[in-house]
Amino acid sequence: MSTATTSGTTDRFFEEYRVGEQHEFPERVITAMDIAEFAELSGDHHPAHTDDDFAGPLFGGRIAHGVLTFAVVVGMTVELNGHAVAYGYDRIRFPSTVLAGERITATSEVIELRDHKRPGIGLVTKRYVGTKSDGSVAVVCEHILAVQKRP
Repeated sequence: MSTATTSGTTDRFFEEYRVGEQHEFPERVITAMDIAEFAELSGDHHPAHTDDDFAGPLFGGRIAHGVLTFAVVVGMTVELNGHAVAYGYDRIRFPSTVLAGERITATSEVIELRDHKRPGIGLVTKRYVGTKSDGSVAVVCEHILAVQKRP
């Protein structure tokens, strides 16, 4: 597995992707401030995210919104490719909760390459997995990129 970062631009065409290509990304800590700010930004003030008395007995503390965890993993795995744009996300799941202070690492793997209805575009599907430091999966999804083919 190669190690990647989000710095720099890749600028690669559809033909340069390979099924099975994998990357690991540096960890990120989900903080209590991240959770509080996301609650304000999203308007999701469910007590599982905002109330220690509610969340403590159920989860061991306030938990990150699933969508926050998803957004962090997407940000960690983003490929800055001038020839690609997000086409969509499928099969998003949140198998385990994330508490404030937990560390998340991310991996991506190219799992499918297929043509788009437009001849100059190909679709690259990557599986993203966000994993907590205890090894449990916090989020998994498939990200479809629309990528230009070589002229």
